[in-house]
Amino acid sequence: MHRNDFRTLQLFVAACELKSLSRAAQRLGIAPSAASRRIQLLEHDVKGALLERLPHGVVPTPAGTTFLRFARDILHLVDRADHMLSEHQSGVRGFVRVASSSSVLLARLAYDISRFASSHPDIQLDLEERDTETTLEMVRSKQVDIGLVVSGADTQPLVTFSFGGDRLVLAVPQTHRLALRERLRFSEFSDETFVTLGHGTAVRKVLVEQARLLGAPLLVRVQANTFEAMALLASQGLGVAVLPQPVLAPLKEAYGLKEIEIVEPWARRNFVLCVRSMPELDPPAQKLLRFLLDP
Repeated sequence: MHRNDFRTLQLFVAACELKSLSRAAQRLGIAPSAASRRIQLLEHDVKGALLERLPHGVVPTPAGTTFLRFARDILHLVDRADHMLSEHQSGVRGFVRVASSSSVLLARLAYDISRFASSHPDIQLDLEERDTETTLEMVRSKQVDIGLVVSGADTQPLVTFSFGGDRLVLAVPQTHRLALRERLRFSEFSDETFVTLGHGTAVRKVLVEQARLLGAPLLVRVQANTFEAMALLASQGLGVAVLPQPVLAPLKEAYGLKEIEIVEPWARRNFVLCVRSMPELDPPAQKLLRFLLDP
């Protein structure tokens, strides 16, 4: 691989993630012809095909899948080295990358991260809000050091720790027919139209599954990008919304919403903190992990 540089590794990883060499080239600002040539040289150096060319894109070959894992490791180490060098120049002594689902971030993590940052000004934190599936993939692929999600998703082969939890509640306008109720089973409102988040989010997935168990599809009228947008849309009568109680609490008065308890076991949720392995964590990441688990 002596003729290939880190830029080529970035191109290969991007092509695997985007399933397109042309889109990967566009992301990295490389001409398509130059990108194709880089991959050809890479495959020549490793003496085998790494990408399978399809009519509408590319996918890694079995050898490419193995190479992808090592390419990500190499890029991760280079990225960490760059950060550590820049940290020493700027006086910062650590850098930790964290990804979290919206539920965990709003219920607890934002408060904990703020306290940690105040007591550790020499450690720089990069916090990204992502859905559950994306968060777990970012931990597995070493894009972040620590991930926090709602339990129930497949966390293998990651190491997990309990991180508290929350409960889901139903939000309806004060004028809605269900606003007179204080507690409801899911079967009592499953035929309503819903405002939800996207497909990869924990709340959406549990609602779809519970509706399936009742023998009917979930009727989604509007898909929002944030919990606050969900609350606003629900207040306008576009559908009922199932939200984490800590999220709804500060919004319900402003938006004129009624909070109704959902009497179902799945409405009480546990949060999970995930890492690849303890030995892989740098000292700053280990310090944040210990703080989060015993704040």
